[in-house]
Amino acid sequence: MTQEHGQVAFGTSLIDYRVERSHRRHTVTVAVDASEVVLKAPTDTPANRLQAVVRSKGPWILQRRLEFEEIGPAPPPMEFVSGESCAYLGRHYRLKIERFPGIAKPQAALRGAFLVVQVGRVMDADQRWEHVKSAVTAWYRKQAGRRLPERVALYATRAGVERPPTLIRNQEKRWGSCSSKGELRFNWRIIMAPMSLVDYVVAHEVCHLEVRDHSAAFWKLLGTILPDYEDRRERLRVDGRWYHI
Repeated sequence: MTQEHGQVAFGTSLIDYRVERSHRRHTVTVAVDASEVVLKAPTDTPANRLQAVVRSKGPWILQRRLEFEEIGPAPPPMEFVSGESCAYLGRHYRLKIERFPGIAKPQAALRGAFLVVQVGRVMDADQRWEHVKSAVTAWYRKQAGRRLPERVALYATRAGVERPPTLIRNQEKRWGSCSSKGELRFNWRIIMAPMSLVDYVVAHEVCHLEVRDHSAAFWKLLGTILPDYEDRRERLRVDGRWYHI
């Protein structure tokens, strides 16, 4: 995959974008986050075609930028030190690092109000940071792998579809996705959010098993199994920046 950068004038605004090309892609997609605009495109897509896509999406891109400005900056990444807050299903736990000799692989577990990580006593600061981060990430992924399939089963039943395969992935740019094979993939970080927002992401992807696009039929189906999905979607849009490490 190769990367490049471009810029398009749209009215009085300049839209800078980054391009990720891949031979595995067949269409051009546009994603906007708090820091950049990213185009994912086939390797042979000409530059003028990419510029045309950005211009056609100009109003939407600028609106998304404005929304991110209104929401405010994302919180800083975790430092993985004792006393930090760790969110799990909307509740906050304090990170507590315990040092014990003889521990080869760090382990994390909930104990009351704490997410406790045990690490070997003899290691430098950089090693400890890596070990704690690895343990915390592994713990979150384990919880996602345990809880998300349960919610998928629940909403698949409500939608009247067969329970699909559920995969936990490191999808930093999206909360969930539905593959052409009917597999549901979820960003493990969503397990940090309250269950109401987890359920929105799960129900959203379950509905894609029946309706692949975001047509009126899709939103109607989602509304039948999650009547307040609009409120949940807005809360995730605003609060989602907090669910990261």
